[in-house]
Amino acid sequence: MNHSLLPAEAPCVQPADAALAQPPEASISLAIGAVTSLAGLRQRPPLQAASLLAGENGLGRAVQGIVSLEASEVSPWLRGGELVLSTGANWSDSPGHWLDFIRGLAQAGAAGLVLLAGASIKLVPQEALTLAESLEFPLLVLSNPGALLEVMLALQTALDGPAAPSRQNGLQRRLLEQVLDGSGCDALARTLARQVNRSVVVEDKQFNLLAVAQAGTGHEPTIDELVANKGTPVQVIQAWEADGTLQALRKQRQVVTTTGRAAGEASRVIHPLLIHGEVCGYLSVLDGHSLDASSLAQVAEGALAVALELLKQRGASESEQKLKRDFFRDLLLANSPATMETLRRRATYLGYPLNAAYWVVSLEFDGQPLQEVQAEEVQRLIAMLHALLSFRQAVVVNQPQGATILYPLKDGQPSAEKLQQLTDAIHKKIAGSGNGWSVSIGVGRQNESLLDIPQSFKEAQHALKIGRHTHGPGQVTFFSELGIYRMLLQFAQSQNPHDFFCEPLQRLIDYNQQTDKELVKTIAAFLECNGNLTETSTKLFIHRNTLKYRLERIRDITEIDLDDAENRLMLHLGLKMNQVINYLR
Repeated sequence: MNHSLLPAEAPCVQPADAALAQPPEASISLAIGAVTSLAGLRQRPPLQAASLLAGENGLGRAVQGIVSLEASEVSPWLRGGELVLSTGANWSDSPGHWLDFIRGLAQAGAAGLVLLAGASIKLVPQEALTLAESLEFPLLVLSNPGALLEVMLALQTALDGPAAPSRQNGLQRRLLEQVLDGSGCDALARTLARQVNRSVVVEDKQFNLLAVAQAGTGHEPTIDELVANKGTPVQVIQAWEADGTLQALRKQRQVVTTTGRAAGEASRVIHPLLIHGEVCGYLSVLDGHSLDASSLAQVAEGALAVALELLKQRGASESEQKLKRDFFRDLLLANSPATMETLRRRATYLGYPLNAAYWVVSLEFDGQPLQEVQAEEVQRLIAMLHALLSFRQAVVVNQPQGATILYPLKDGQPSAEKLQQLTDAIHKKIAGSGNGWSVSIGVGRQNESLLDIPQSFKEAQHALKIGRHTHGPGQVTFFSELGIYRMLLQFAQSQNPHDFFCEPLQRLIDYNQQTDKELVKTIAAFLECNGNLTETSTKLFIHRNTLKYRLERIRDITEIDLDDAENRLMLHLGLKMNQVINYLR
């Protein structure tokens, strides 16, 4: 399949506000008073920098409006004479998609298509260029488009010119300015409600109420019910599911007019709000069945503005979450006083009080060297943790070998017992995922200050790795339960661990490595069972006489009496310190 490369002379610049770089799936905007030919519009910025790919004979078409459009079905959004802008955010690579889109635009009477080149559009199939040329349908590309809103406003300025100052107060400009000013969904709903003289409701994709604006001061039962239920009542949603309304909204992404009779509420015109092809919410106009074509177009403009506002909010939320994750990642690894002072300032900026307390929980994949853990495995683990902890306001920080959870404490909750239940649930969920994952989990001690998190993180790491060394993979270990290992760990970190030398044990370890591989395992089980022969032989699955023979060999090699309590304590501490030394290597 042949493709035409989009012009590369001008680099694609990412806008400063990334939230505005991608449009919702479909929108109508900027109806124009004066009529300008596309050829004339190409003489002015921003189209002055556009390259013509096909359809030169159609440049005389009149431009009567501007549309940003990503939907496959173009007819609901066009009335004729529009110049269509598209980023290709939801397009497939199939040439058939391009052909259907261009043919649909031409049949609907669009003035032309301007592609905003970037991450989504890099190649245009040759078949699409051939079709556009045969239809005399202008196909242009803008290689350095900036944000969609910037291009739309620049085109409006080029179309209006100095002779049309009244356009500065148009609905679309007011809505877009409110989006850029950060006025929020409430302000957009109020503006649209005043314009169409109908009450306007904005809800998320689960029909939870985000904003409501009443057209008049009179009593509206539907509005009261929406506010009381914090969104569309369940019985109304069930009625929509039964009559196919939900299917049309969510699957076909169609604008739907409800009668209201089956659900027992006012009729609505409902616009799906689409971001990158995903339904992110709904804009409803109550009693909208009697709106004329001009008002319905204004409702579509309002839906675009609200979708852009939600997109901007999503981008801001994701940016804030990234700042928080970066802050906690740096905090986990903080070492120097200068770094800690910087972290203090960042904590203040992000609104985290320094006296905030957290549990620190570390998870690591088992049985895989660091370089063998695939990034997608870590991402799946992170996604699962987010799903499990979504209602607990926990912060999940991904790491090369797994993840760390920072679980906030409020009024002393969760307690250690509750956290034990949570970590057990996480462990079972991951182990039962069917992906073959095995993870070990370590939990640090509850800290009393945000700046104590680095120490708690180290404790969680110690608990995870010592638990895995001593009890095998797939364990949940609390640092507070490490017992004597905590004392040995402190010694090993403050002193040279090799100074803790047990000569009899070292002789046994050397012999074990050269000849009998079972002797160290045998003495460890014997000491764990407090010298009880029956219990030890059961634990090792060996005959009692075999155990006695091995213990005699151990006495000969170590040259100590195993009946002496101090000798047994020396060997027991030596074995545990040996585990700590192996862990710290």
